[in-house]
Amino acid sequence: MKTRKPNAFLYFILYILIYPILKIFFRLRVDRSRYRAPEGAFIMLSNHVSFMDFLLAMLCVYPKRVNPVAAQKFFFYKPLDKLLPTMGCIPKNLFDADARAIKGIFGVIRRGGGVLLFPEGRCTVDGAYMGMHTSTGKLIKKLGVPVVSCHIEGSYICMPFWRRGLRFGREHVTLTNLFSAADIAELTPEEINARIDAALQGEGRAPFAGKVYRARQLAEGLENILYICPKCKREFTLETHKNTIRCKACGNTGHMDRTQKLTPTENSVIPETVHAWYAWIMERELAAMHEDMDPITVHVTVRMPAAIPGAGLAHCGQGMLSLDSKGWHFDGELHGEPSQITFPIHTVPAIPFDPKDNFQIYAQGSFYVFTPDNPVACSKYATLGECAYLRFANPVQMTGCAAFRRPPA
Repeated sequence: MKTRKPNAFLYFILYILIYPILKIFFRLRVDRSRYRAPEGAFIMLSNHVSFMDFLLAMLCVYPKRVNPVAAQKFFFYKPLDKLLPTMGCIPKNLFDADARAIKGIFGVIRRGGGVLLFPEGRCTVDGAYMGMHTSTGKLIKKLGVPVVSCHIEGSYICMPFWRRGLRFGREHVTLTNLFSAADIAELTPEEINARIDAALQGEGRAPFAGKVYRARQLAEGLENILYICPKCKREFTLETHKNTIRCKACGNTGHMDRTQKLTPTENSVIPETVHAWYAWIMERELAAMHEDMDPITVHVTVRMPAAIPGAGLAHCGQGMLSLDSKGWHFDGELHGEPSQITFPIHTVPAIPFDPKDNFQIYAQGSFYVFTPDNPVACSKYATLGECAYLRFANPVQMTGCAAFRRPPA
């Protein structure tokens, strides 16, 4: 199906209604000092820190209109099944070869339009840039059109990935003309990737540094992504209340202030930031992985796209999902029939997840939505999936921060 041009009227309505709200309540500031609106076809690349990012990136380049590439799962829900195509969105099976999405991107470029891509492929877990697939540089090289980068700061906390609700704070967007068509012709895909990583990672400072956020429940929901206590090392014992995170097993306690800094109480062990805590969890999980490790197994229920358009995802089975050095393996029942599926480790570089709900594996044009018996564990299995890929995939086809998390052999 041909990708539509973004609806000009809806785009205008979004701009006049939403942009002032972003400016007033989230003190949005847009740095356009290194940006000049491109003429003709272009690619826009953005980091992905919250579900606000689509609006931020789209509205900050208005009156230019872009066709966003969005996760396929959103197209199965009403009213998004009608709204997203009207806005020119291109469905993409995340971390999976998707010829339809590539065809849609090239179609937009051929007619002189703009395409918005989020190369990370999912929202960041800890607020820091998570890297991208190395095929991004090859795609940019083939397209051969100017590239604009959009670096977003602040919305990770204003619309937390790990909990519902909004917080009021400062959002900052930096637009940059990253590549000209001539630059693309001269650079290698590897050089293109390196410059994209640098632009989307920003200036290298800690996430949220120097920013103040107003909310009465700053820490609530963090147990949905931080699942190991740094003191007693137990899993799923953390609980949050307002600005406090506490381990029910050992009493380890920390408080989060309005700058997102975590401070331990007496005799407690709490990393200073969410980013530092999550990095410690990653390092711990990576260190435990080896070629002869026992499979990590969990019972899951499975959902897949419903047969009726707009009906969302439908329950289709249950079974055991296991992870080892070779990949993910499902053994159970789907659609009333026995089913065994293997997802080789090199085909699953990352696992998107919805905290306290599900984690997803995309494969061969479809996707599987898994919910463990303990929904809080979704973060764990997404983290384990990334760690297994970094440890066992050869070569690792992810750039940026993810590449630096791989320990030495």
